[in-house]
Amino acid sequence: MNCRQPNFKSGQNNQKGVSILVALVMLLILTLIGVSSMNSSIVELKMSTSMQQQGIALNRAEELLRTGEASVDAILADPAAFDFAAAGDGYYITANAIDVYQIDWQGLVSIKPDANFDDTYVIEYLGAKAIPGESVKIAPDGRIIGGAVHTFRITTRSVAGKGAIRLVQSMYVSELAP
Repeated sequence: MNCRQPNFKSGQNNQKGVSILVALVMLLILTLIGVSSMNSSIVELKMSTSMQQQGIALNRAEELLRTGEASVDAILADPAAFDFAAAGDGYYITANAIDVYQIDWQGLVSIKPDANFDDTYVIEYLGAKAIPGESVKIAPDGRIIGGAVHTFRITTRSVAGKGAIRLVQSMYVSELAP
């Protein structure tokens, strides 16, 4: 009896081609998942960097605000009269009508305490304001006598990184006139 052995070689050759094709499809899917994850990571990195720069700009603007308030303290402590109407020094009066939302910081004369940064501030003297509920007397020249406070508005601008800009404002009130 002559038994023939089945020929398995032809079936094995077909199986090898299919396994390579399945492996290539799986590799393609894994590559797409990896690229997608990498793009998400890059976007998240840019977002966190932007938030960090915004935080730095805010911290520097608030520190600059304290510097401006110290400047007002120094003006009020000096018995010599300070002229807020003098041009070109970063100090302004209400008549100059500075709109902080429309300020051209490049063309505005401001106080820049550190040449290494693009951080600046302006101080506006808003004048004497009557305290509500207090008795006041108005002098012949229009000044308020008694029951009044002198108000200042300090506006700071800080720039950090690429486009991180922060504006911070403070109202400073004093019984002393500048």
